[in-house]
Amino acid sequence: MSESEQRKWVGVRPTNPASNPIPVEDTGLNTNPERWLHENHWESGEVTIAAAGAGGQQNLGAAVGAGVTRRIREITIRHAGSNNTVVTLLVGVAVRLSIDVPVQTTRVWSSQDGREFAAGEQPACQSSDVTGGSTFVSAAGVEA
Repeated sequence: MSESEQRKWVGVRPTNPASNPIPVEDTGLNTNPERWLHENHWESGEVTIAAAGAGGQQNLGAAVGAGVTRRIREITIRHAGSNNTVVTLLVGVAVRLSIDVPVQTTRVWSSQDGREFAAGEQPACQSSDVTGGSTFVSAAGVEA
């Protein structure tokens, strides 16, 4: 078997690897979950919320593209304000998640399943109070 052919096949300890190969080329099904997560990783980049409520609403990345779904699996919030705040993840006016954040702290929320956003939806976030400083939010997940 040539080196090129060997890259296409992985043996499962058969006595003769050439007679019992397992295809690992792209078959349309990815059986390696870690690789799938890596290939479909999505990040919003950090946004700054400098005004409370709807006036300070910031989009987390672009709207979800046609034919795909986005799951936000992790949100990092750095709150530099002098009062507690509640950061809300939403689509339009529909609340998907609320996170209480104490004064001058960083809070990380994560979920294996995450919060799902369908094609065309625009994930956004708001902060209930930014007195004395801004709130910084970033999100990550998968989009496929």
